[in-house]
Amino acid sequence: MRRRRALVGMVGAVLMVVGMLVVLRADDGLVRERGVLAGLPTTVLRPPGDGPFPAVVVAHGFSASGRLMDGIAITFARDGWLAAVPDLAGHGANHDRLTGADLPGEVTALVDVLRARTDVSSVALLGHSMGAGATTLAAVDDPSLPVVAVSLPSADELSDGLSALFLVGSLEPSRFAATARAAESLGYPVVTIAGAEHITILFRTTTLTESIRWLDDVVGRQALPVAADTRMIGVGAVYLGSALVFWPLSGLLVRRRVDGVRGPGSRLPGWVAVPVGGGVAGLVLALVPSLGDLLPVAVGGYLAVFLALAGLVALALARRWERPSAATAGPGLLLGAAAAVAIGVPAQVAWAEVSLSGGRALAGIALALAATLFGWGELLLRGGYVSMVVGRLALAALVALLAAAGAAPGFLTLLVPLLVLLLPWFGAYGVRVRDLSGSPLAGALAQAPPVALLVAITTPLV
Repeated sequence: MRRRRALVGMVGAVLMVVGMLVVLRADDGLVRERGVLAGLPTTVLRPPGDGPFPAVVVAHGFSASGRLMDGIAITFARDGWLAAVPDLAGHGANHDRLTGADLPGEVTALVDVLRARTDVSSVALLGHSMGAGATTLAAVDDPSLPVVAVSLPSADELSDGLSALFLVGSLEPSRFAATARAAESLGYPVVTIAGAEHITILFRTTTLTESIRWLDDVVGRQALPVAADTRMIGVGAVYLGSALVFWPLSGLLVRRRVDGVRGPGSRLPGWVAVPVGGGVAGLVLALVPSLGDLLPVAVGGYLAVFLALAGLVALALARRWERPSAATAGPGLLLGAAAAVAIGVPAQVAWAEVSLSGGRALAGIALALAATLFGWGELLLRGGYVSMVVGRLALAALVALLAAAGAAPGFLTLLVPLLVLLLPWFGAYGVRVRDLSGSPLAGALAQAPPVALLVAITTPLV
């Protein structure tokens, strides 16, 4: 068993190293600058040399940041463009609140700064989702700006007379397809990216190829061949490696088994009790939606209250209790911190701004407590890995239904694929540590920090 654990750990470590190298070397040969332009934290990627280069403002979507658009920016820079990637209000390193922000105005201000640079010959726009709305509205005010709108949420402000290309994923919710049809009815070119949903559309080679080919044609350039974005493959390797490393690491840190659980226990299995708790939480939040606004982050506030309420229900249904012990809770917390670091470092490098400044610190603490409460209640119930996976998948389906019915933030419908991946992944950490230590609380602590970190750094400040 020890040899097997050691082998798994070695494979995991190799995957993590190789994956990080893939991510870190993705922009080799390009010039990367980070600063504040037009009041926005902005990353500029460009080819070496003095230019002038055609420039493109790459605007991210809701609950994202400029780092998520890094692959698009790298691809444009390799094609000879200067790509300016801002963090819009409420997102990433931008501490301004999203509520009341003028996102099209932010894009326009950045365009003005780029036009004043001596290394810029012309300016174009590209946006995803919320960013597509902001860039399209900026182009409405200044029709000389060509714009690529990826997954535009609404055609309400769309007009004719623009120089615009619209991209939509074939697996996106119907409202995005309806917007694309509205754009097509106005005579705009529309490309459907086969097999892409709202997030993966950003990483499809077809998306990159169509965007660059069209903008190069607009500015009179010859497009270069577009290479596949391998950064997310590298990120996936890092996260798979970290999951493999967690197995031997947990065996090393959890050295004592202390059975502090008391009570007869419920006959209700975890895979039933968890979605029941989620149903109660969803009902309470539907009746009192202001509870989801207690934290200064959109969507994240809802999720914190949802997890806390579902955890309280699970604790009540478990009919068991646990006397906390430092001998087990301590290693659980250490493992949770290690899992958060393993999530946060690749995120900072490749796809999210890891910042807990401002209201995000408060949100992170509240989310960690809520996730701990949820995990504790779930792990006090009887059941192993299979029960956990089934229960959490049912919970993800419930969240999707609540969002579709308007009883939860609609943005959650777009996150269902991620919830289906993340909920069982971190749940497996909890089951592993509980079974090693005999402490459901230790298992809850092992999974709460990465969950809290992910939600706190991605949901926008409001």
